[in-house]
Amino acid sequence: MNPDTPPQPRRPATPTRAAAQPWRLQTQLRRELLLLISAVWLLAATAAGLGLWHETDEVLDSALTETAQRLLLLPDAALAVPDTADHLATLGPHQEFVVYQVFDGQRVLQLHSHDAPATPLDADAPDGLRRAGDWWVLTLTAADGSRRAQVAESLAHRHEVLWTSLGWLLGVLLAMLPLAALGVGRVLKRGFAVLEPARLALAQRAQHDLRALPVAAAPAELQPWLDTVNGLLAQVRALVDGERAFAANTAHELRTPLAAARAQAQRLVQVSTDPAAREPTQALLRQLDRLTRLATRLLQLARIESGVALQHAPVDLLQLALLVADDFAEAQRSGRLLLQVDARPLPVQGDIDALGIALRNLIDNALKHGGNEARVTVHIDGQCLRVDDDGPGVAANQVAGLVRKFERSSASLVAGSGLGLSLVSTIARQSGARLVLRSPLETGHGFSASLCFDVDPDQTGARFRSATPPRPGAAAESCDVADTGGAAE
Repeated sequence: MNPDTPPQPRRPATPTRAAAQPWRLQTQLRRELLLLISAVWLLAATAAGLGLWHETDEVLDSALTETAQRLLLLPDAALAVPDTADHLATLGPHQEFVVYQVFDGQRVLQLHSHDAPATPLDADAPDGLRRAGDWWVLTLTAADGSRRAQVAESLAHRHEVLWTSLGWLLGVLLAMLPLAALGVGRVLKRGFAVLEPARLALAQRAQHDLRALPVAAAPAELQPWLDTVNGLLAQVRALVDGERAFAANTAHELRTPLAAARAQAQRLVQVSTDPAAREPTQALLRQLDRLTRLATRLLQLARIESGVALQHAPVDLLQLALLVADDFAEAQRSGRLLLQVDARPLPVQGDIDALGIALRNLIDNALKHGGNEARVTVHIDGQCLRVDDDGPGVAANQVAGLVRKFERSSASLVAGSGLGLSLVSTIARQSGARLVLRSPLETGHGFSASLCFDVDPDQTGARFRSATPPRPGAAAESCDVADTGGAAE
């Protein structure tokens, strides 16, 4: 590129086209079934129309023949009175679809219907049926030749009768198509409803529930699909179990050599008299402590992810808090850890061991990351446990990021594994609780983590909301993480 050439403005990126809507099997089946029904109906209507056409011709031709025969049998006296206009007027006005003419042996017109022409309908025609102009004419002659009758029907009327019959057949099809569409749609909807139990069985399961779906009650057409899903669930279960076993075994195998290494490091610190040599030894001891905590957290994580918290029983939150607080006796003696009952504790459903791990991690995080001078308060409020510290807290824009595994705040004063809140969020999800993180607090600093059980299990999804507005100059944000993997230690 020539350096003297001014840079060309970049063309805006072409917006990606919105993803196409997924096609619906039910709609396609309904369309194909309606097309099939229409095609079958049209074929049936065509066959019925051809049969109707033939049968109607036979009936109408038979009527012409019967009329001609009756005319030949009329007595001569009936032909003696001519059909004058006055005589025909006595019949009153009416429309004739069939006309007739009666001739004597000399082909002289003796009698005719009032709409029949004065000339023969089909002169010199042999006996039988044939077309004559716009008429379909039957000619019949008496055996002695003394009388000849011609009876005719207009072709327009005959065709009108036939086409009207076919029109009714097709009209019924058009009228019934909307009803057929509704009926087919209802039948398909009821048919696809058999898929709903399998979908609900998957949708309502806990995250760690990888048991096979029941297939006994499913129709035969659905069972191969369910067998395939169960096969995939079995593969996922095997992979997850292998991963958990690897993490647990690795952490367990690390604890013994770590304990031995820590003992040797402590002995080095005790026997070392040179300050320059003690400092690296103490750093080594701190790193071994960190590895030991990490191995412990991995063991806890493997146990929790195996679904231990899915076993629910009544748990007294006050007794739980007192039990866990005993593990931090030194912090209680120094006044850094306090218990406070804000409202009468109510029993909750959960696993006491799993909830103990969750509360222990929250208290441990607050004591470590709040600083050496921070005060940690465990609040028992009805069906909620809240752990507050008055340390520096974290920036409001980092609260949401703490829900990710191995995520730590950039303002943290000590190193951590980033697994503490991951454990807590998993336990909260399995217990039907909600993990709420808030920082800074109303004082402009501090950090708060709550486990609340007074929520609908269907509303424990992860979401973000604003906390109570802090004092001027301070920011606050809260993060609900009931069904996402948490982080931060």
